[in-house]
Amino acid sequence: MSGDSLHAPVPAPPEHPAEHPAEHPAERPAVAPVDGAVDRQVTWHDEQVPASWTREQPGSAAAPPMIGRAAELALLREAFASTADGSGAAVVVGGEAGIGKTRLVQEFLAAPGTGEGPDALVLRGQCADSGSGPIPYAAPTGLLADVVHAIGADATLAAAGPAADALSVLAPGLVDVRHDVDTGRLPEVLADLTTALAADRPVVVVLEDLHWSDDVTRTVLARLVRSAPTSRVLVVATYRSDDVGRRHPLRTVLAELERSRLATRVDVPRLDAAEAGRLVTTLLATRGEPAEVSGATLSDLVERSEGVPFYVEELTEFAGDTMPDSLRDVLLLRYSTLGDAAQTFCRAVAAAGQHAPHELLIAMLGTEHLERAESAAREAVDAHVLVAEPDGYRFRHALMQEAVADELLPGEARRLHAACARALEDGRRTLADVAAAADHWWRARVPDRALASAVEVVRTGDAFGQTSTAVTAAAGERALELWDLVPDAAQVAGLHHAELLRLVSTALQDTARVDRAAGVAGEALAEWPPDDPAGRAQALMTLAHIRAKAGDPRSGDLLDEALALLPPDDHAGRAPVLRQQARNAMMDHRPDEAIAVASAAYDAATAAGDAANASLALNLRGLSRVDRGDLDGLAELERAREVGGDDWRAQAHYYTNASDTRLKLGRYAEAEAIAETGARRARELGAGWASRAMLEGNVAEAWIGQGRWDDAQAWYERSVPLVDPSDYAVYLQERWTWLTTWRGDVAQAQRRAHAHRATWLRFGRMEEQIRARVAGTLADLALLRDDLDDALEQVRLATVPDALSPFYRLTLLAVAGRVLDRARSAGRAVDVGPYREALSTGASWPTFPTWAALFAAEVGDGPWEAVVAAEGPAHLRPYALYRDGASLLAAGDRRAARPLLDDAVAAAEAIGCGLVADRAGGLLTGAGLARGDVRRSATTSTAERALTERERQVLALVAEGLTNGQIAERLFISRKTASVHVSAILRKLGVASRTEAAVVARTGSTS
Repeated sequence: MSGDSLHAPVPAPPEHPAEHPAEHPAERPAVAPVDGAVDRQVTWHDEQVPASWTREQPGSAAAPPMIGRAAELALLREAFASTADGSGAAVVVGGEAGIGKTRLVQEFLAAPGTGEGPDALVLRGQCADSGSGPIPYAAPTGLLADVVHAIGADATLAAAGPAADALSVLAPGLVDVRHDVDTGRLPEVLADLTTALAADRPVVVVLEDLHWSDDVTRTVLARLVRSAPTSRVLVVATYRSDDVGRRHPLRTVLAELERSRLATRVDVPRLDAAEAGRLVTTLLATRGEPAEVSGATLSDLVERSEGVPFYVEELTEFAGDTMPDSLRDVLLLRYSTLGDAAQTFCRAVAAAGQHAPHELLIAMLGTEHLERAESAAREAVDAHVLVAEPDGYRFRHALMQEAVADELLPGEARRLHAACARALEDGRRTLADVAAAADHWWRARVPDRALASAVEVVRTGDAFGQTSTAVTAAAGERALELWDLVPDAAQVAGLHHAELLRLVSTALQDTARVDRAAGVAGEALAEWPPDDPAGRAQALMTLAHIRAKAGDPRSGDLLDEALALLPPDDHAGRAPVLRQQARNAMMDHRPDEAIAVASAAYDAATAAGDAANASLALNLRGLSRVDRGDLDGLAELERAREVGGDDWRAQAHYYTNASDTRLKLGRYAEAEAIAETGARRARELGAGWASRAMLEGNVAEAWIGQGRWDDAQAWYERSVPLVDPSDYAVYLQERWTWLTTWRGDVAQAQRRAHAHRATWLRFGRMEEQIRARVAGTLADLALLRDDLDDALEQVRLATVPDALSPFYRLTLLAVAGRVLDRARSAGRAVDVGPYREALSTGASWPTFPTWAALFAAEVGDGPWEAVVAAEGPAHLRPYALYRDGASLLAAGDRRAARPLLDDAVAAAEAIGCGLVADRAGGLLTGAGLARGDVRRSATTSTAERALTERERQVLALVAEGLTNGQIAERLFISRKTASVHVSAILRKLGVASRTEAAVVARTGSTS
């Protein structure tokens, strides 16, 4: 991939969030001890790790019994057994609030396996909500804390390796905080650290309450899940399904993990009436009360609980009393029985949030008051309203905290929240502290302090460039709401309203809310002070950048306007504007304009002494020259590298675009070496995911060209879901879809293209690379569903003058030849002339002979033998062998066709090109030419490779003669799920019945 797309959102720098409650009341299991375990206090660089970083838990009352979760528990234990054997897994547990997700996980952790397997190291992290949004990095903090407690600080840093600095903002007492460290690597470091720990024993990673997850936690989840299959790591994640709406960012992550078959979804259902009744009687017996209750009382409890275990427990606790009519009243029932002092103390804890550390309580209540409140706190703990933790208190259930917080009187709320805010402002100034303080000032109804704190969050995010984008955007939106409520708001905030709008628009863009970002950026521009032309130019650039990312062609006009505001001698201001103009021209394939403007940008940057922008301008100029067919541009790319020196942004552009040019030239090994060198350098520097993903993406493309399709597929599966919606996400999604198509999973490719088509086409209006590749992929998929009209419409782009550079025109013409051949075979009257003429315009491109031979063979102007012998991407030879054999078979020459088709199958299977292997194998079978070994390789081998692990298990049971119901019972899945698996297996194996599938399972043959 090429271009200037190095601004994709990256994970935010981690902070130090407080802990918070589990979904269901129960003791948090202790981490299994390992060699080198440390005491509660861990020292690092003569600093103490805070007590909150330890995982010793106080004793608690016995957990209530678990009813009706046998199948879900069995699935978790099965996943652990697989993990203990060396093949990790991921299980996502979803369900509504109070359904028992956390309790299910706790029951599993009490004995992860069967009791006979090896011990496991358990790492737990919980997400938390401040009341207005996720608390940044709560879950990663918990995971790292458990690692430190289990193996010690020194061992933790050793296992994290050279990238341990990325942990610094999470644990200032563990690693010295350095502002120049790119903490965007945190998700990768945590995943690598977990994998390293799994080398000694299985690791169970539990991430709870993901409905409150922040950007980084979701990235950590995805990375852990994608690394689990090749390590002894079991990932167990929980979330409230009723809190994850259609637009919740977690929904996209979970859907992608499920589509890629990397995670098993467990939806915890409500208890049925019988199970709920059994839970009631068991709870009464556990409390030493009579298990017999009247039918009316039992019916009332079951009906009111609606099968939610938490509601059952709460209602049963007060069975026989007058019951409230709403959940809130149920949640407050225990609280309402407390004395005045205990209730006052609970309200203070509720004001603090999900978790109230002692330090925060002291700031809110004072040391003496907190000491006097010990008896009140004990009363609340004994009543199971609060849970005592080593460093503070939390509520037994998150919903209870919310309900108690609503009980705060207005004056009480203002006083407590203001005290919290002041305490957070006086302490360590992490992003989490700044965000929490802003939230507390908001709740304290102190508009000026709330505005100042919210703006500080936005500025902190802009300064780091890698902050939690969701947190920053939320703070920015709140600051905008507060602005008109605060007298002299500009003085309080330390900036004018237009600048705040500009900063907020940048944060919104990073959260993929591009339309909203453009609107806010437009407001910033409209309000910009007329006496500040330089600032207005910056506002224009911001809006232009957002519009370009959204595929809006008006971006160029804004850059023209920005340039007009800057005097000719303002070289520092003009250089980045000119560079952005050159970038737009290059992406839109206006090479002459791109070269001219890039030259002007280079001159301005040189005059301003701006080496970074000078390097970037040379890079754009060199890339534009190469795209035009002038290979002297390669030397200019090298010069750009020299001019940029040690500036990483300049280096990243060099490695990205230099490798991209080699990909276009068909020099795949060279492209891989350049891109991998850049990726390695990025990892050494701790560079953010955005630039590393571009480089690694080019490595994956080089693997495709060289035939390492399994490696490329694995990289796309692991990486694409981590890239936020952006132009770069389009690059990756399109290439992944192309690869998926040619690997033979056409249905999945069609689904992905259908889902993203509108976005692809929108971005294609602005970028040549996108529009050319999207057109080719959509044309291929249109042919595969026999939609000739769509296919012809897509490839027509190849004939548009000046629309594409030589490489993209040639590769699209290769697809066009296939479409034209199919159209003529269907009796369509198509004019090949314009396509032949378009082909001639690419004659100067070094790989022209390969693509010209392919086009000629497709339209009947040349032999397929020429394509077989040509240098090109790895799939070209098996495809050409298949087409040559197919043409001979159609002509009746079976003897000549057979070896070509045999070779096509073998060559396609060698790289994982299932589409060609299946088509060639199908021709052999249909013509009665297939030998047993050929039939096996052509059909069963490819199909079996496409089966998931679960489908292989189902196939084995089919071979045993089990019915769908028996399979469901054996695997603890529903009958419907078993039926879906069997249907998928029959389709993938290409067999018509369960009997044939059983034969395949037993003999590996479809004969």
